[in-house]
Amino acid sequence: MKELLHLKGIRKSFGPVTVLHDVNFVVYEGFVHALLGSNGAGKSTLMKIASGNYSLNAGEIFLKGERIAINNPSDAKKHGISIIHQEFNLVPDLKVYENVFLGKEIKTGIGSIINSKKEAFVRTKSIIDKFNLSIDPNKQVRDLSVGEQQLVEILKAISEDSNVLIMDEPTAALSIKEAKRLFEVIYSLKSQGIGIIYISHRLDEIQEICDYISVMRNGRNVADGNIDSFTNEKIIEYMVGSKIKNMFPIKNNKKGEEVLEVKNLSNNFIEDVSFKVHKGETVGVFGLIGSGHANLLDTLFGLNKIKEGNIYFKGEPVKIASPIDAKKTGLAYVTENRKEDGIIPDLGTAENITIPNMGKYSSFFIKKSKTIKKEGQFYKDKLNIKLNSLAQPIKNLSGGNQQKVVLGKWLATDPKVILLNEPTRGIDVGARTEIYTLLNNLTKDDDKAVVLSSSDSEEVIGLSDRILVFFQGEIIAEISSNDATDEKLMEYASGVINK
Repeated sequence: MKELLHLKGIRKSFGPVTVLHDVNFVVYEGFVHALLGSNGAGKSTLMKIASGNYSLNAGEIFLKGERIAINNPSDAKKHGISIIHQEFNLVPDLKVYENVFLGKEIKTGIGSIINSKKEAFVRTKSIIDKFNLSIDPNKQVRDLSVGEQQLVEILKAISEDSNVLIMDEPTAALSIKEAKRLFEVIYSLKSQGIGIIYISHRLDEIQEICDYISVMRNGRNVADGNIDSFTNEKIIEYMVGSKIKNMFPIKNNKKGEEVLEVKNLSNNFIEDVSFKVHKGETVGVFGLIGSGHANLLDTLFGLNKIKEGNIYFKGEPVKIASPIDAKKTGLAYVTENRKEDGIIPDLGTAENITIPNMGKYSSFFIKKSKTIKKEGQFYKDKLNIKLNSLAQPIKNLSGGNQQKVVLGKWLATDPKVILLNEPTRGIDVGARTEIYTLLNNLTKDDDKAVVLSSSDSEEVIGLSDRILVFFQGEIIAEISSNDATDEKLMEYASGVINK
């Protein structure tokens, strides 16, 4: 193994709080190195130091055996260290090659700068061919799939002659097919000697794609070694500091009265969809990206227009043409993208929780601060939200705690049916188990109904009483979770088994 990047004895503090304690991290040439840890473990801070976004307080950085200084992102790029974030930074109206070389100066041999689209196209095509990537450099970014947009981000990084590529949750928004394609790209990058730092909460793909693993907890190294030495159970134990016996809680299985019925619902995304939901049960919705399973929840909450079909609430027909209609009916929706659709980042927990009911917490346009604080405290305690104060900006909370705030926000509206889309995306294992317990308690103790859409088959099986499987906009199967397996769900979702 040839050492590529070595972060040695790294210490980092913010004021009196030390978040990294003498951390050591080594990336080898042509290796995929998994960096794991619960939210708040310090892995993001470590990567921000490697990419020049944070300065270190103590320690050293070596590249190919030579000590280097990284004081800003430009220094990191100069040394061939690039990071690909979960949120893409692309210009939709520009073509692939224009995005790849946006803001980069192309120089001729004599040093003069040329702003040649032709040159940018040629160089982009050369990189595509070198790494055997499947993407058209002339295609406009807005016309690309999510997986293809990720390839553009990779192209941007390796166009700068990267030695080290940091990938942060690279498959979070990808379908299974797109994830497999990304893995092929990673194998190609490995073969060219690039070292890859791979951050993900999906342990199965860690086992599939990674060669080496490092686990952090509370700002310290707690485990390092070859991937073959780690089982998923062992990784989880290192991450949370104790064994988790049961990831999923014991199901309620106490079905009450019918609260929601969907009959022959159709629009641009779904076709002739019918099902019922009862109090005290969790109905899982599973499918591949583009199958319509996520669009179903958007439609139920009034975000997509209904063309045909009807919705009934407690046996009575209801018209849901907007989220306001849905909320009045008794529905709540925890969306897939909490950062864009679920929270106001600069506000505190109490204010975020009371936003959907602001009329209740204000009088003559003046906020009732005491009432808002009381409500925030109630849901902080009920959902075990970890924070310094109710006024702490929610953007500074971990992903798991942010998701709890979003859940609390909708519980404050006293819904009867809670719609959840990818409820644990980007959330670490420890926080997942908490959220799973919270969701189970909603049906068990609070007598609510849950409709859960997820692309994680294990999650759907573990939480649901029954599962609706989507294929090409239709429900192709309804399966009891007792009879469901990963293989069976995938066979239906991919069209291998028909109705």
